[in-house]
Amino acid sequence: MKIITTTRITFCLLITLIATLTPSAEADEINHADKASVTASSQREGAAVDLTVDGLVADNSRWLAAEGDQKPWIELAFAQPQKVGMIDVFSGYKTGDSLQGFDISLEVKGSWEQSDSWKIRNNTQTAKRVYIDRVDVSKIRLALTKAGPGRIREIAVYDNKEALGLLDFGESGQVEQAFAIDLRQHQIGLNQIGYLTLRPKRFTAPLSADGTKFTIHHKDKIVYKGEIENGIGDFTGFQPADSDSPYTITLSGGDLEENTSHPFLIRKNLAQEHYWQTATDFLNDVRSVTGTHPSAYGGCSFRDGTYYDAIVPALVQFYLADQAFIDAMPRQIDWQEEKKRVMAPDFPFDANNPCSGGVLEATRNYYQLDPPNAEAPDVVKLIHWGAGYILMKPNGRDPSSQDGKASRIEPQTVEQIAYVLWAWPALKQWLPQSFYDRCRDFCFENWASSRNDQGDSSLNISKHWSAATYMTTESFAQSMHNPGNMHPFKGRHAPGHSIVPNLIMHEIAKQEGRDDAEIYLDAAIKQTEWIIKNLDWNDPRTTKGHRLSEHRTIPNLVWMLQKYPDLAPAGLKEKITEWAKIAVSRSHNLWDFRKYSDDMWTIPGMNEAGNSLGLPAIALAASWVVDDPKLKAELERIAISSIDHLFGRNPMLAASTPHPKQGFPEIERGWPKLYKYDVCARLETVRGNLATLPGSEMYPFSPGQKFRHLEGWANYGAAWCISLAYLQWDKQGTTPDFK
Repeated sequence: MKIITTTRITFCLLITLIATLTPSAEADEINHADKASVTASSQREGAAVDLTVDGLVADNSRWLAAEGDQKPWIELAFAQPQKVGMIDVFSGYKTGDSLQGFDISLEVKGSWEQSDSWKIRNNTQTAKRVYIDRVDVSKIRLALTKAGPGRIREIAVYDNKEALGLLDFGESGQVEQAFAIDLRQHQIGLNQIGYLTLRPKRFTAPLSADGTKFTIHHKDKIVYKGEIENGIGDFTGFQPADSDSPYTITLSGGDLEENTSHPFLIRKNLAQEHYWQTATDFLNDVRSVTGTHPSAYGGCSFRDGTYYDAIVPALVQFYLADQAFIDAMPRQIDWQEEKKRVMAPDFPFDANNPCSGGVLEATRNYYQLDPPNAEAPDVVKLIHWGAGYILMKPNGRDPSSQDGKASRIEPQTVEQIAYVLWAWPALKQWLPQSFYDRCRDFCFENWASSRNDQGDSSLNISKHWSAATYMTTESFAQSMHNPGNMHPFKGRHAPGHSIVPNLIMHEIAKQEGRDDAEIYLDAAIKQTEWIIKNLDWNDPRTTKGHRLSEHRTIPNLVWMLQKYPDLAPAGLKEKITEWAKIAVSRSHNLWDFRKYSDDMWTIPGMNEAGNSLGLPAIALAASWVVDDPKLKAELERIAISSIDHLFGRNPMLAASTPHPKQGFPEIERGWPKLYKYDVCARLETVRGNLATLPGSEMYPFSPGQKFRHLEGWANYGAAWCISLAYLQWDKQGTTPDFK
């Protein structure tokens, strides 16, 4: 496919070009430093202190302290008290000479505050991000630790911890970036990795008229012919034998120039061959402390993970979907070597991240557990790590929430451990019995006593499930970054998340001969009944509104219906079928994309990738219990198209990974904009990062309009593993079950 990616817009190559390709600032990108008055201990001529808040990161726009200034400092003062989530400090010259040491202090309600995490030492980054997390800040002071010119090019202040931040324009002081698509040509949006032979196979031709001819080529031969209908090319009926040689699609005819697609594969087992190892690599690399960066943003077992990340349940389901395949995968994790590295006194743990307190101690305590079998597959070792870390440090706090500083054991944290108990018949060949015993005891000790911020346990109907607690779509669009809320759009409290964990605990309690087995079953039944009676699927906040966590609702309802048909509440099958009909009704468009609502493509302002990663599991699970064959087929269509969406069938005609060489070498066009390096989870260091997708602004076909948040998330890895598991169960004609 001919796509022009340039640093300047070349109008002569285009018939039509979107008027504005640079994304407009979203709420989280507001730099509050531009409202501050700024003073300094001194300044040089031509390098005044006000250049540090002019919004320009450039070598010709920087502050220099006067020669002889022994204690250089800069101070920003706000007219009104300000919430401060983080501060970006740009220093140095060209690509070096970063400010190596400085202290940040804040005036909060008239008193000055300092923190060890705001004391920067041995810094080598010319763009240094410092996380703050304070409200009512009236002044910010940056003081150098020793005499020097400072060389501070810009200071940016944000009220959140997710802003992309300013571009570093370096020497030139200017940059122009565009992502142009040649609109004189037919354009082709498809899965750049490939298609499963026996599944729906569709691509989008957003500029091509109905009746436009397309041909599929393989080894220089035409092997299939078709026509575009409603912007879509369908070659589902083409089911060739497996080949390692790629195919291409050529579109020609009408007023547009001929064009040829990126190459792609067609294979019966493409998902396992091309997705499973990379999905494992991602969660391997994004481990806190022991992964590709020695940090733990958020304080959980996976960098930037949370109590609701569902990573352990995802890994368990991933393993159980095809144990033999995972058992045969390469081993990369050496538990004993990692223990030796982490236990070393000089281990370089990076504590300058939110919620880092107690992390290194918890990690070292984890390595006092009985180890997994040295030959255990990586997925099993990741289960041992994720659950084992929780046993060492179960109380945590969501770094993107501000519902209080106190940590607590969240019900959803405890629920993760239950999945280890469910899978024990498969895991016990690899993990010690002592691990099962600790997981079992942890669950029974904390199940009823753990509480969320509303005082609910896993045995209750969570108040967060009620749509009455949700922000409206309109209010969220107006105030996207409200860290204390963002409910349901952050994905913290998916309705029904505790149904399957309660069913697991019911079965485990029976196995253990306990007399409380029925309380877990009763809780699961009541929670299911509440969803049937109280959630309206027509309200998109109850479905896609839960974003990356939506997969914790419908699959759990399906589990209840399939495994406990005689106990399932009346109307459950009809409730699942209703969800299916509404989801399908919102997918009739040229991308086969399940929209947020009838008139809105995606959640306002939020990154879409997590929901697209989880939708295959949801749609396939629903297809197992609906009766209408046509509806079943439609659910398969949206499940597979959601995967295609991630790998190039979207309005940017780009795969969601910003670094395709790190896990997806088949991809020719990855995401054209990158997230900042060396912040948060440091996902630029990991393999298999599926990071971002278009928002409503780019649909139906306006490429380049307002890019959404560019950062991926460890939680996305959970949604992806669960979808891959359900895809495999669906292929096998089986379902998750008790062993």
